[in-house]
Amino acid sequence: MSVRFETLGNASVLVFENGKPLLATDPWLVGTCYFGSWALDHPLSPEQIRNMVDAEWIWISHGHPDHLHDESLSLLPAGKQILLPDHYDTDIATGLQSRGFAVTVLPYRSWHRLTPDVRVMCIDNINQDAILVIEAGGSLIVDLNDSPLCGEFGFLRQLIRSYSREKTYLLALCSVDADMFNFVDEAGRPLAGPPDERKPGAIEVVARKAAQLGVGFFCCSSSQHIYVRADSVWANPHRIGWADMQRYWSRPEVKLIEPFVTVDLATGTYSRNHSRQVSDETQITATTADDDWSSTLTIPEWNRVEAFMSKFQLVRRYIDFVKFNVGGEVRHIPLNGRGNSKNARGIVFHVPKDSLLKTIEYGYFDDLLIGNFMKVQLINTRLYPHFTPLVAKIGGNAKVYTRGQYFRFLAHYYRRNPIGMLKYKAVVEWEQTVLPWVRTLSEQLGVKRPLKYFYRRLIGESVGSR
Repeated sequence: MSVRFETLGNASVLVFENGKPLLATDPWLVGTCYFGSWALDHPLSPEQIRNMVDAEWIWISHGHPDHLHDESLSLLPAGKQILLPDHYDTDIATGLQSRGFAVTVLPYRSWHRLTPDVRVMCIDNINQDAILVIEAGGSLIVDLNDSPLCGEFGFLRQLIRSYSREKTYLLALCSVDADMFNFVDEAGRPLAGPPDERKPGAIEVVARKAAQLGVGFFCCSSSQHIYVRADSVWANPHRIGWADMQRYWSRPEVKLIEPFVTVDLATGTYSRNHSRQVSDETQITATTADDDWSSTLTIPEWNRVEAFMSKFQLVRRYIDFVKFNVGGEVRHIPLNGRGNSKNARGIVFHVPKDSLLKTIEYGYFDDLLIGNFMKVQLINTRLYPHFTPLVAKIGGNAKVYTRGQYFRFLAHYYRRNPIGMLKYKAVVEWEQTVLPWVRTLSEQLGVKRPLKYFYRRLIGESVGSR
C-alpha cells in the first residue's frame, strides 16, 4: 500500500492510495471567489482538476467560498460522496444534499474509515471551522486549513505524540491578509502598514504552534491565493510566500515543506508540482468584477441593509452604530440607544453596491471582510473580539443572532469539550482584550520594546531585531 498527498494550493489537498485519488479537501478548482477578489496562486492543471473530481471522497471544512466553492462543486458528478463536519447549523449539508450529493456528517472526534488503511477524524469547533485528521500508512496528517485551535490543542498533541515524529504533518494557514486588514483613517488614508511588518510575527505564531504540537513537518497550505481585482491587488505584497517562510521560520525541529508539492508518506520525501514559486499574475485584471463603485442604493435597498444589520442583536452591546458608504451616499444605522452619542463606538464600511447586496442576500458578511476591496474605518472600537465573531462567524455561519440562541450555542460546544472551551475563551480574552490594552499602555509609558522582548522570551519566541 502506497499513500501520498498533494497540496494543490489554497486549502485543496488530494490524498492518493495506490496511485488512485481517494480523498480531496476543500475543492477550489477553477475561477475566483470573494466577489472576484481572490484567484488561485497557481491555476490547477487539467490533470489536477480531473484527479480532484475523481476522488472517491470530498471533505469540505466550512462555508467560506474558497472552501465551499460553488463553481467547483458544479464540476462534481451527482452522487459524489461528501464528508462534512458536524457544524452547529445544517445549512451546508442541506444545500449539498439538494444538489444531489451523498452527504455524510462526521461525528465529532470519531474515526471514519475510508479504506482498510486510511481513516479520517473531523473536529468542528466554535469558530465554525473544522480540522481534518488523516491517518494513512503509519503517518498522521493534521489539516487545520483556516481553523484556530479552539480547545483542541491538548487532544491533538496527545494524538500526534502517539506517532513517530518523522511521520507527522501539519497543514495550516499562515497569513496576515486572509481577514479584513483594509483599514483606513477618517481621511481615507490606508492603515495597513508596510507589507513586511506583520509577516515575521505571523510566521512565528504558526511555527510555535507546530513545535508545541510536536509535528515533524509543516506543509505550507491554505494561504496560496492571489488578489486579482483592481481594487484589491494592493494587498498582494502582504501575502506570505515561500521566501518569507524560509526567512522567518524559527523552529528547526519542525521541517518546512513548500507549497504545491506531492509528499510520499512512505519515504517522507516530496517533489515540486511547479518549477518555481511564482504567482500567476496574468490573472490580475483592471476591473472590479461585477462592482461599480459609483452605483448607489435605492430606498428599498437601504431598508434591506438596515434590516440585515438589525438581525445581529448580540453585537449591540459592543458596537453602537454602523455606517455604509455606497457610491458616495452614507447611511448611519444606530444599533442601540448610544448610536448618536459623542463617544459612540462604530464602524464605517466603504463598499460597492453589488457585493453588499449579495452579502445581504446570502447572509455571509465575512465574504466582504476577507475580499479586502471594501475599506473599513473603526471609531472607538475594533473588529475583534466582538464584531467579526458575532456577525461574520456566529451570525453568518451558525445563524445565531439573539442572546437566547447564543447561550444554546455555547452550551452545545461546552458539552463537547468543557475544559478545552474554557481554555480557548481565556486565550481569546487574553489575546484580543488584555494584550491590546497592555500594548497601548506600554506605548504610553514608553516601555513597549523591553516588555515585548520579555514577553517573547517568556513564550519561547525569537527576539531578534523586530
